[in-house]
Amino acid sequence: MNLIKFMKYGFPYQGSKTKIAEDIISLLPSAENFYDLFAGGGAITHCALLSNKWKNVYSNDLQGTMTLFLDAVQGKYKNEKRWISREQFKQEKDKDHYIRWIWSFGNNGSGYLFGKDMENKKKEAHEFLFSHGYNYTPESRIKLIKLFKEISKKEGRFELEQLERLQQLQRLQRLQQLEQLERLHIFDKDYREIKIQPDSVIYCDIPYNQKKGKEENYYGLSFNTEEFYQWAKENDYPVYFSSSFCDDSYFIEVWAKNKICLMNNKNPQGKKKIIEKLYWNGKGELKKTTLF
Repeated sequence: MNLIKFMKYGFPYQGSKTKIAEDIISLLPSAENFYDLFAGGGAITHCALLSNKWKNVYSNDLQGTMTLFLDAVQGKYKNEKRWISREQFKQEKDKDHYIRWIWSFGNNGSGYLFGKDMENKKKEAHEFLFSHGYNYTPESRIKLIKLFKEISKKEGRFELEQLERLQQLQRLQRLQQLEQLERLHIFDKDYREIKIQPDSVIYCDIPYNQKKGKEENYYGLSFNTEEFYQWAKENDYPVYFSSSFCDDSYFIEVWAKNKICLMNNKNPQGKKKIIEKLYWNGKGELKKTTLF
């Protein structure tokens, strides 16, 4: 399958690896099985499936996000048009993965997407687009937002990104193009509970730690980096994990790349540069392949 360079993988998710998914997948060795144990929005899983590099792809996330991924692949959101209000978000986010992850601010699964002062305006625009033939394409969105502004004579700026959920819904619908779903196996467990099959390679997009021994908050759950390091050392299979740094000399840095990060950003200009790194536990053979 021919892939479009820098295409967007998975669904929108805070800390997504969509921009570097192809780099990571190219670096990982071939095997019978591939495990994405902290799948998040499914960017790495999506890219792995398209690469056809592994016969089976096992995708896990404790937050249950891969249920949303699989629902999207199976076409559940093909005709999704709902407007999700602040009240509905509060009531249903813990039982509806679509509401929790797509309608939360920064896709953080916690707070509602829009501020109270903007909610009604966004709702009006959302409903206008769908009532005037919005077909989930960028061209349609641009045309109808322009028409909305002209008809409503709204004052102030109303940029395209102010309806970013429509763009993200388009990402969900794109997942329907995935084929051979029998290769995909999903879980929602602690990474240590996943049974690894023989002839496997493991990738982990762990929460990035800042202080040694500190337990990180992983979408409301605690994550102990030192315990993960120990697990990776003791694992018999190749384990690769992403981080901005690793203070344990046991692991080998195999790749690094500058990246703009928008998470928890205090920079008033809205951009923060970090170095994405990929570490390896030294098991198996490191052999880069050219796939894209």
